Amino acid sequence: MRYLIFLFSLAVIALGWVDDDGRDSSIPQGTLPQGSDAITLTVLNTFQVPSAGQMLGLDTQDGSDQLVVLDSNAELIRAVVMGTGNPVWTNSTPISYTFGCCHNWPATYGWYVNGFISSSMYYYSGSWNVAFTNPAGNGGRGMDFQNDGNYIWETYSSGSTHRVYRIDETGGNTSYSTSEAPGQMSGLAVFPYNGNLGIFVTFYDFQNWFLYEFDGSTLTFKGSGSPGLSNFSGSYGLTYHPDTNTFFWSYKVYGTIRWIAEVEFTESALEQSTWGSLKAQF
Repeated sequence: MRYLIFLFSLAVIALGWVDDDGRDSSIPQGTLPQGSDAITLTVLNTFQVPSAGQMLGLDTQDGSDQLVVLDSNAELIRAVVMGTGNPVWTNSTPISYTFGCCHNWPATYGWYVNGFISSSMYYYSGSWNVAFTNPAGNGGRGMDFQNDGNYIWETYSSGSTHRVYRIDETGGNTSYSTSEAPGQMSGLAVFPYNGNLGIFVTFYDFQNWFLYEFDGSTLTFKGSGSPGLSNFSGSYGLTYHPDTNTFFWSYKVYGTIRWIAEVEFTESALEQSTWGSLKAQF
């Protein structure tokens, strides 16, 4: 049934072909721009999740050593131990072909997921329901939840248009252009940055991460950095863990082999010690 649904969805997409990971072939690739800051991404650790057929959207939770992985093929949200990939729990998703997942915290704790053949945003709090119409439609991919303000952030790409959405829990939203994007965006992670909100986004076809700063009204491109992997073939989910002050990133190498990396971020314009103190104040 999953395969038949996917074939039908492909038949109604006139401009391109969407693969099983949600990559849309109609979205053109560009070039990588240069930013104003020296961004360094250092891989600290890598691991696999043997139980997962796919590792698309990612999320973490304060005070927990669990990493959440959206396994679209299995139609499951999987929680695994960070660093080992050992399974902890699973929860079924409401639809097939999901990509992004994020949770609100601490009040009315629940899960949001989107899908790339669905224009709805789904919410779980004991059972799954449609929360609202996704403003990114079926072009939405990676998501993260901003606890300070209770916003969902989501990547969106269609044709040569690239933007991120900031969505409240009623579906009210504002979008911000990410015109520097060299291709289809995949993952997204928010984190405290320079007294404002930092946003990293990833791209299906590039291992570079793009850094943006949001001051409450304006989104500013800061630059890009690369983890420097060999044999890279695809970039997917991204999440930030405040307890470790690091990011977790899902990607593919050698064509099909899926991994998760724990990555540390530094830049010349903001010392890591300063970033840590800002995190404590956020």
